[in-house]
Amino acid sequence: MTCQLGHGQASFLERKLRDKSLNEGISHIQEGEYKLAAYSVMRCLELDSTFAPAWLLNGQIFIEWGILEDARTNLQRAQHYDPALGEAYFYEGYILFGTDTSGEDRRLFDQAITHGFHRPWSYYYRALTEIRDGMDGMAMDDLVRAIELKEDFALAYHERAGIKRRDGDYQGAHFDYQQAIAFDPDFALAYNNRGSVKILMGDYNGAIEDYSRALELDPELSIALNNRGYARYFTEDIEGALHDFNAAITSGVQLASAKLNKAALLAEEGQLVPALEILDLTLEEYPDDAFLYLNRGLVRELTGDLVGACEDWHRAIALGAEEAREFINECDH
Repeated sequence: MTCQLGHGQASFLERKLRDKSLNEGISHIQEGEYKLAAYSVMRCLELDSTFAPAWLLNGQIFIEWGILEDARTNLQRAQHYDPALGEAYFYEGYILFGTDTSGEDRRLFDQAITHGFHRPWSYYYRALTEIRDGMDGMAMDDLVRAIELKEDFALAYHERAGIKRRDGDYQGAHFDYQQAIAFDPDFALAYNNRGSVKILMGDYNGAIEDYSRALELDPELSIALNNRGYARYFTEDIEGALHDFNAAITSGVQLASAKLNKAALLAEEGQLVPALEILDLTLEEYPDDAFLYLNRGLVRELTGDLVGACEDWHRAIALGAEEAREFINECDH
């Protein structure tokens, strides 16, 4: 018996064999046997070269192998042979996510959902593209839907908390970070971000506890060191704050915020020359950071260098730090 039909149309028996091969491929993927899965898909496509689910499965195999261009080709063939196969759009969007700047990833997630692929991850990834593109309202709707479909979806709670925090709903953000941690107790970034909400709510000791827990879970999470130093400063633990800022600075991760915070603390303690030295060096690394110019201007003013301060504030405004305008009036005297 010949397996390949000339027009890609499978007979009843061949459809049975085709479906059997597809199911074998799915089983092999579930067992982590991707080479065997690829062999099953190849047999499936030999029987019916227009069978969209086989092209979809092949695309998933190539994603697992990291061969993303071939994965996209297979997924696009799946879409061609079955334009209503929502899962094929989802996986192509997944490939593009994080690298695409044109919005094509969001269009693909739209297509996945439109064509019935109503999975928590479909709504979650579409929400991420909406957050990226400044569409927090639409993202909120998608995250709510993702959580409805998957009640223990820690990542979705985490992203929804971020939107609530940006909207000034600190209690709501705290609740969602709490949920993220409840469903994933090892979620270091959720502890870090809950700590930041606690700072906004004035609970500095609670924030320190959260940052410390984040660092226990992920010792390389340098932003938590910087944030804990910031919280310690508000509890008047100057030594602890400096320790954390220094640890963040020497962690190997480029953190302008840690250097800025250390400079601000030193300036607050009257150590203006070391503060200026830090800001000068940091501006060499980040010459377009508006808030570094704003803060160096403030330190320069404290040293009596009003001309230098005014130069920094004008530069800060040019880079988008409108906060510097409140100090510009001093430059007219």
